[in-house]
Amino acid sequence: MKYSFSQKFAFPPFLLAVTLWAVMPQLNAQEPIDSNLQPGIIVLTGYQGDVKISLSSNGQALRPSKGAILKQGHVIVTGPNSSAALAFENGAVMEVGPSSKFAIQEFQQAPWDVSPEKLAEMKTEPSKSKTSGFLEYGDIITGVKKLKSGSQLDISTPIGTAGIRGTDFETNSSKNSNGSPKSFTVSVATGEVGVRSAGGGEAVPVAAGLSSTVSVSSAQAGQGETISQPTTSTLSAEAGSGILNSVARQRSSGQATFGQALAAAAQNRQNASSALTPEQQKTLEEASAKGNEAVVEAVQQLSTEAPTAAVEIAAAAAELAPNAAPEIAAVAALISPSLAPQIAASVAMIVPSLAPDIATSVAQAVPAAAAAVAGAVASVAPTLAPQIAVAVAIVASESAAQIAQSVAAAQPQQITQIISQIVENVAGVDSQAVGDAAQAGGQQSNSAGNNITPEPPRVPDTAPIPTSQSTPTPQSTPTSQSTPTSQSTPTSQSTPTPQSTPTPQSTPTSTPSEIRSPQ
Repeated sequence: MKYSFSQKFAFPPFLLAVTLWAVMPQLNAQEPIDSNLQPGIIVLTGYQGDVKISLSSNGQALRPSKGAILKQGHVIVTGPNSSAALAFENGAVMEVGPSSKFAIQEFQQAPWDVSPEKLAEMKTEPSKSKTSGFLEYGDIITGVKKLKSGSQLDISTPIGTAGIRGTDFETNSSKNSNGSPKSFTVSVATGEVGVRSAGGGEAVPVAAGLSSTVSVSSAQAGQGETISQPTTSTLSAEAGSGILNSVARQRSSGQATFGQALAAAAQNRQNASSALTPEQQKTLEEASAKGNEAVVEAVQQLSTEAPTAAVEIAAAAAELAPNAAPEIAAVAALISPSLAPQIAASVAMIVPSLAPDIATSVAQAVPAAAAAVAGAVASVAPTLAPQIAVAVAIVASESAAQIAQSVAAAQPQQITQIISQIVENVAGVDSQAVGDAAQAGGQQSNSAGNNITPEPPRVPDTAPIPTSQSTPTPQSTPTSQSTPTSQSTPTSQSTPTPQSTPTPQSTPTSTPSEIRSPQ
């Protein structure tokens, strides 16, 4: 039976009011990215129980071990009675609690004279940094040294975000039995955290000794679910002590492991040979000194000479010229269209804040890969999945349903937002087809299991190689693309599917289980 979008899907007004300017590429409006930042070092200082670690871009698993080096793009999933302790190069520590799923979306830091001893003594971070994580469900206790001016540390959940300047706090994201978001709570032991609801409104400052909760209300009388504004309450002394004890335990028990691993990783980073040839690396570095346009031209030249290395070339170029990341990815994808999803994902991992622009630029360059590109980029930038979906659908409207399915498969917990933004902002789309496709994508994700990750298809190398040095322009009419199938290219759904549902928690009342190193 034919049904209308409004009959089958009810959405909160704040989602329906999304305007085109908020989702279309706004390169000139983006805050400039500090080109001095480089991917930072993260150390697994301890763990217990069932802990799975994988890369969001391709699902590649990392076996947990004391002292293992993680990076932006890694996803940590813990089972019941399990936990993992992380130490960051900027001095932050995190304990991922039982039955949790946490993605390190971005961690970059300005170079500094790496010294674990100096870091242990510092009251503030050693150099400017940018950190963002996505807690899909579960619990994290975080200790952050005072951040330098211009630094940023955010932890997002499906329904809200916590912005940190330097504090000890706990973040909890709970979900309903059907997997939909239920609540988001931030409990602050020291310092102050800004809590912002995904439902809109200003960030609410939460001081030490307080907790703040954002919740989702059930649908009533045909109205969609709504996300509340933060509500603040007093934090119990027991809960506050538990947070402080956890942070202190992480810093003391993991200090030796962190120091050794950090020093070794920093030395390896300094001496590591690039995935590119010395000549390729030199070409990009020389271009970087001339500016973004020269870097884009260098990517075109190098990718034409070595099309199979386009992924590595684009990623290396994005590190040198992050503000030109969308143009870099598009040029590389034009030359190697079969690698378009991998190129888009690898560049988005370097500059996740530009993920919607990167996905859109590559989809314009290779329309046949639009859906696969959107899914691959959403897998490495989960907090921006709805924006990625609608931005790509706007420039490839004929593939809107496939885009919805691909992005929903990558981020099934955001199906509602994905559907609403596409339907309300893409002219002429079939709302029923988009809704059905997104639901199918979510079911595909839920049935895939922890160790099965469908991957986007490779696109035939039929796109024209650009003959000019300018940024590629959109093609006129995108072609439709079928649902991604499992092949050997990077995944459009890369994070493991949880096997258990964490117990909802509104306010922490006990100290998390102690982290122990593997025997």
